[in-house]
Amino acid sequence: MREETLQVCFGCLLHDIGKPVYRAGGDSGNHSRQGRAFLGQLWPEEKAILDCVGLHHAAELREARPPADSLAWIACAADNLSAAADRRKIDEGEGSFRRYLPLSSVFTHMNGEHPGFSVSPYPQDGKLRQPDPALKELNAQQYQAAVEALRLRLGALPRSEEWLDSLLCLLESYTSMFPSSTSAGESPDISLFDHLKTTAAIGCCISEYLAAEGERDFKRRLFTEEKAFREEKAFLLYAADFSGIQRFLYLVASDKALRSLRSRSFFLELAMEHYIDELLQSCGVSRANLLYSGGGHCYLLLPNTAQVQQAAESWNRRFNDWLGAEFGAALFLAHGWTPCSGNELTNTPAENTPYKAMFRRVSAAVSRHKLHRYDADQLRMLNRPSQTGGRECKVCGRSDRLIDDRCPWCRLFVNLSEKIQTKDIYFVSREETQAHDFALPAAEGLVYFSLIDEKTARARLEGGEAVARIYSKNKVYTGLRYSTRLYVGDYAYSNRMDELAGSAGGIRRIGVCRMDVDDLGQSFVAGFEQAGAADASQRQHFVTLSRTAAFSRQLSLFFKCYINEILSGRYGNKPPLAVTLVYSGGDDVFLVGAWNDALEAALRIRDALRIFSCGSLTISGGLCIVADHFPIRLAAERAGALEARAKEEPDKDSIAIFDPQQEHTYSWAAFRQKVLDEKLPLLRRFFHRDTQLARGKAFLYRLLELLRSAQEADGRLQLARYAYLLARLEPAPSAPEHAAYRQFADAMYRWALDREERQALITAIYIYVYESRKGETQ
Repeated sequence: MREETLQVCFGCLLHDIGKPVYRAGGDSGNHSRQGRAFLGQLWPEEKAILDCVGLHHAAELREARPPADSLAWIACAADNLSAAADRRKIDEGEGSFRRYLPLSSVFTHMNGEHPGFSVSPYPQDGKLRQPDPALKELNAQQYQAAVEALRLRLGALPRSEEWLDSLLCLLESYTSMFPSSTSAGESPDISLFDHLKTTAAIGCCISEYLAAEGERDFKRRLFTEEKAFREEKAFLLYAADFSGIQRFLYLVASDKALRSLRSRSFFLELAMEHYIDELLQSCGVSRANLLYSGGGHCYLLLPNTAQVQQAAESWNRRFNDWLGAEFGAALFLAHGWTPCSGNELTNTPAENTPYKAMFRRVSAAVSRHKLHRYDADQLRMLNRPSQTGGRECKVCGRSDRLIDDRCPWCRLFVNLSEKIQTKDIYFVSREETQAHDFALPAAEGLVYFSLIDEKTARARLEGGEAVARIYSKNKVYTGLRYSTRLYVGDYAYSNRMDELAGSAGGIRRIGVCRMDVDDLGQSFVAGFEQAGAADASQRQHFVTLSRTAAFSRQLSLFFKCYINEILSGRYGNKPPLAVTLVYSGGDDVFLVGAWNDALEAALRIRDALRIFSCGSLTISGGLCIVADHFPIRLAAERAGALEARAKEEPDKDSIAIFDPQQEHTYSWAAFRQKVLDEKLPLLRRFFHRDTQLARGKAFLYRLLELLRSAQEADGRLQLARYAYLLARLEPAPSAPEHAAYRQFADAMYRWALDREERQALITAIYIYVYESRKGETQ
């Protein structure tokens, strides 16, 4: 990164540091002056950065009149663009400032209006704290705690490129729970951190764009001619998308399949993060320019320069050449970009929907790359004959360098699983060592990944090793250079299918569950549109880059971090579940576990997401139940078909279980109410008597046959046979059980005569039979 752009990045990331200082009860003066005074005590020699903090408003620039090439002009322009994108009025009045106004959830304006939900004012520590409708006001003490934590850590933070990611992590921890704006007339749904990060991304792009043009008169270009600059295509919206993920993940043998699946999923996530970081470094910017990463996709904001476009093209080709050499045509990373202006980033003019058009253009560019993946040289490389001509890997079919019938990658994916769970540092070195776990391509040569602990990482840093970067899993490691915190959904009850099946209640079975947020693409691009608005401008009012970035960050937190809390039971103070996450990120989940716990996991995830998103998002899922030795690839396909069946429901927001052909598909509300809360408890109460267990099972199977026949025969129930079966269970009128029988029989008649109720009864019987077959495997 150029020194000037590095200073812009630091200055923009801290330009509003005076806001928490002021709200903590700081001295008189506006937040710019307070921010400069606060940071000046810590970094007195950093004049360029301090100017960005103290002079990022137009009035202050006019008064101070810094040189035309002062970086404060860039900080001001970046702040104006970022603020124009996130400070949207919620009424016609200007409104007054409320110092202790809490942060509203970013989902407030998502897919409709969901007002009244505030974010808890606690540091980002990985714990799931749901939006709080009762929180109406913050206080000075909450800001004071954050300011003191920042003071302590910023004072020890060097202003060099290897510490930028640490600064981002620090700011996320202590500023993501406070609003950027406390104006009562504006929507306070953008956090201070998201505003700082977006400002830094824009500022770095402006710095590199003007440097490429040889421009030094920042005042004229960005201030005097501000309107003209906002029309310039100074930025690139960049996107990349993995193809072949499904086939790559599920191409596993039954032996140690769960370990291999988890490792493959982890590898793809880490490969994408590495791809992003190498690209950002090649383009001269930082992770502040990363808008979204998850599920094999990413969006970045880059400077629109010839050097950046050449670097992106070169790095993507290098990465895909390596993928082809290692995995053939199984994996491919398509990419594309579109030039865009400051007005497009702020969706100006809103009635022309330039923001939506910008995302459509970049999606079209990625799609074109997918259709034209390889040139002649790459095709020749992919089709070159095998060097060995011998045995093939029993997992992936590769036929070179086999050890025990497996290629090196398939062996790695089995052996890596334990390290993923136990090691929290992913050390990336440019020097090859015997201890490294695997290598990935870099812009030049290779880099070598080692999954290690903190002590080993610090020792290697002190030894002067050529470090590319360090990823820390879910934790913040103070004072660790090159460190980026990655959130990883890594909850695992066991890595063995037989152990998971053995933990099931009732029959020994595995539940395989896949879930996916409904209509995420629509939400991502147009979720902030106000459908009921009177005109196009008002409809696009909240559609901005800042909200998209904040929304994306929250989704990543939920599926990559908070999901560990949900499944472990730490969220909600519930028992931990006997399930293991295979993959969770972006907007989807794939988990396996004891069948009853897998079902409970799906319910927990859905309920938590509903609260977390203030009701703005829904999720659909599919759950199949199989034996522990059943091929995981086929089970994943079944769960995927069930998930697809759930998404066919008119409103989606559904779950499909058992078999997509048998109509065990319900909205989550209907499944809980009709199956779990109504019919299943009645079956449990009536049949949970040891003296009737044998008769109860036989009766249930015959009853189930009649109910299923009625579903298949358009509702024509063989009522006489049904009544005869129920009558055989009736005790003597004087028996203590007669009242319970009467209640049971009446409900069974009523449900059997209604098609929807009958289907829910069939599902409840299935679940009851599974949970009552204690220890059985057949």
